[in-house]
Amino acid sequence: MTIGSNLSLRLAAILLIGFILLQLLIAAVALPTSGESGRSYGLPRPDEAAAIADALDRAPPGQREALIGAFDGGLYSLRLARALPARWRSSNELEDLAQRYRSAAQGRAVSVDGRRPRLSRWVGDTARPARFLAPIRVAIGLRDGEILLLTSQPSDDLRAYLQGRAVIGALGALALLGVLMLAVRQTTRPLGALSRGVRRFAADLDAPDLPVKGPRDVHELATAFNDMKAQIRALVAERTRVLGAIAHDLRTYLTRLKLRAEFIDDADHRNRAVRDLDEMTALVNDALFLADRDSAPPARPEHVLLGPVLGEIVGAHVEFGDAVTLMPVPEDLAIAATPLALRRVLDNLIANGLRHGTCVTVAAHGHGAAVDIVVEDDGPGVPAEALSRLGLPFQRFDPSRSRETGGAGLGLAIVRALAGRDRAEVIFEQRAPNGLRVVLRYPRQKDDS
Repeated sequence: MTIGSNLSLRLAAILLIGFILLQLLIAAVALPTSGESGRSYGLPRPDEAAAIADALDRAPPGQREALIGAFDGGLYSLRLARALPARWRSSNELEDLAQRYRSAAQGRAVSVDGRRPRLSRWVGDTARPARFLAPIRVAIGLRDGEILLLTSQPSDDLRAYLQGRAVIGALGALALLGVLMLAVRQTTRPLGALSRGVRRFAADLDAPDLPVKGPRDVHELATAFNDMKAQIRALVAERTRVLGAIAHDLRTYLTRLKLRAEFIDDADHRNRAVRDLDEMTALVNDALFLADRDSAPPARPEHVLLGPVLGEIVGAHVEFGDAVTLMPVPEDLAIAATPLALRRVLDNLIANGLRHGTCVTVAAHGHGAAVDIVVEDDGPGVPAEALSRLGLPFQRFDPSRSRETGGAGLGLAIVRALAGRDRAEVIFEQRAPNGLRVVLRYPRQKDDS
């Protein structure tokens, strides 16, 4: 699951990025800009530095430390040294800054240097305002030889205070982001329920209505979906009633025609007429079944041991002289399926294979959480580009419309419909070197080890 595919994560990322950009904007506006005074570099102005040096010169030696403690505590730090520390580095910009401090220091010795930034390759090594990690240091000589060092870093006390504030701010920001993410998740949860409800409705027209709750937009969307679902259910029910009425009337007329066909003197014509009427009856029954599958009650899969069931189905075909072979099936191999639906699915597949080929092979094996039932024939097969259309109603690849060679193309459509009600997947493949291979992928029975 990526940020782009999850609405909650996407909204949380937008909030986080917005928070970071806001902090960067505040920092860009709040930080001082470069100018001619040392304050822009986190240092006192040249006249302020000169006043501090004068005050230290006038103070008795024993009071200098107290004055340093009084002056120290801001965005820059002060200390006294007996000798000039090792020089960091200098630049033309720092030399210009040193000249301004010398002008205000009235003849005192002044030097300015700066520490080289660690990331100078990317950010450059020019002294910039508020560069606390690469500070600037001003050294001013006092009358008695001591040196006043002013460094553009916060004092120890202020640094400890800022660190404490930073920790509290970071923890507060994390807590705020956690609350925001929880709020976003709670806000988008109705959308997840909506998507699950849509999937349930795709598999079951009698799925319960979606709960109408959440924000107003989600509330209206759930209401609209429930209304649409009710209309679709009504349309499907009306379609089934119409087709049922048509099928009932057609059966009546077909029965009458079959009775009248018995009065045809020519035996050959009489047999052909009866066969045609039988095909029409079968076509009406298949079409009515497909139309009624959406309004039928939900399937109730049961624990089905495949060995005995497949043996019984294949054995019935063998008794009628059909060339059907069952490969060995593990004794404990079981699936969750509706027994009657499974029998009709396999009968249709075996009949389809015998209709187009000379022999059919049935096998079953399990893998992971699924069980595959494989039905193969040695017929001419189906073109690769047509495999995706197999199982659609009235899709046939034999130009004949005779029931003996495939009928109206509803057999595989019924297979897909019945298997789909048991949450099984139907896969059509080309068999090597020729023939059709149909894989029924059922969920493995949960209590099967």
